[in-house]
Amino acid sequence: MRAWLSTILLMMAIEGAAAGPLEQANAAYVRGDFVSAAQMYIELSKQGDPTAQVQLGLMYDDGRGVHTNFDEAVRWYSVASSQGNSLAPYYLGRIFHDGRGGPKNYAKARRWYSVAADRGETKAAVNLGAMYAFGLGGPQNYQTAGLWFLLAADRGDLVAQDNLGVLYQEGRGVPQNYTKAYMWFALAAGEGDGVAAKHRDLIANHMTPAQLEKARRLSAQKMYAIIRCYIASALPCYWR
Repeated sequence: MRAWLSTILLMMAIEGAAAGPLEQANAAYVRGDFVSAAQMYIELSKQGDPTAQVQLGLMYDDGRGVHTNFDEAVRWYSVASSQGNSLAPYYLGRIFHDGRGGPKNYAKARRWYSVAADRGETKAAVNLGAMYAFGLGGPQNYQTAGLWFLLAADRGDLVAQDNLGVLYQEGRGVPQNYTKAYMWFALAAGEGDGVAAKHRDLIANHMTPAQLEKARRLSAQKMYAIIRCYIASALPCYWR
């Protein structure tokens, strides 16, 4: 019994030791103690922890535990981004995209989204694709928009899949192809995207039975490819 108890106490000591300063800050944030969390994130940020710097930026961004201060949010996001953090440039892009704390700056938003997307942030790739599609912050380019949507769509992003379907439906940046448009709409609709479901049903009215059969087969194949790729390596399968 004594040996068993010693083992339990040792396990508890190990688990307690594993809860470092960042984990403690995260725990405070989760339980809603934002003031304590902010204080801990500030200390960790000064020590150079990029994860804490992003979290601190978010707290200044949202006004949780500290007064809302977009200049401070930009400051800490920028510091974290300079260390290679992928989320920080995405949040910087959002600040300039939305015009929080100042006028909207689409050019800066596009540049920061590009940094984040190059580092693998799916949400940044979606937003970057939209900026290219609408010509925000630079020249309009549907082909480049499609490439960014494709990257995110292959990672299972529903908005990107629906947007890519629209490009194929309208032939913008890619050859018009109702079969592929239906495929992308169906993939997003299958995961509960109501807008994509409407797009899928509308385009189906303009397709032949043979086209619909092929599109449904492609949808199943593509879904299988996405699932297989995530299981195998957690990397996207680039397939157009």
